[in-house]
Amino acid sequence: MQMQSNLRAELGINHVLLMYVGNLETYQGVDLLLESFALTLKKNKLADLVIIGGEASDIQKYKQQAKRLGILENVHFLGPKPVDDLGLYLAQADIVVSPRVKGKNTPMKLYSYLHSGKALLATDLPTHTQVLNSQISRLAAPKPQAFSQGMVNLIDDPDLRLKLGSSGKEFIEQNHTYKVFCRKFNLLYDWLYAGLVEGATGALSVEA
Repeated sequence: MQMQSNLRAELGINHVLLMYVGNLETYQGVDLLLESFALTLKKNKLADLVIIGGEASDIQKYKQQAKRLGILENVHFLGPKPVDDLGLYLAQADIVVSPRVKGKNTPMKLYSYLHSGKALLATDLPTHTQVLNSQISRLAAPKPQAFSQGMVNLIDDPDLRLKLGSSGKEFIEQNHTYKVFCRKFNLLYDWLYAGLVEGATGALSVEA
């Protein structure tokens, strides 16, 4: 099935669009995400949450949770989508979220999130702060009240969204693109080569 070109038109979204992309395993913090979003809608109803990814059983479980929280009308589960379409989906978001509550490794999607130029809200945990800081993202404690407040602040402040999105994209382009990788690799190669040459020259001098 081909991706719809306009999520807002397809889903009837007229408000700020928050987006989560990834599997729906417990460590990803989808429970936290839904509970936080429910609190957010009590303060500002002008928001919708799009969730991309997950197995059918997990989607059904979290749909039931969204229903119990009274937010199902504002939460849209799209299921798995092709990786190649990720950028097209992220481009339609206003805010991207990573509510992960466990783990030590940095989620690879953070780099896609940041490169999209969208404001990023993430839990203030080492799994995120190994890469993120307050200049390129909004960090919030992994608690519903705190994470919800992060949502509200971003929903209410388009200038902050623009600032964080621009800073995040600039961070990626300066530090994590393929071009930057090649430059760093070449610098490392030059450094190693210079060290080998210096070592060889020193050995010759000693022998002489």
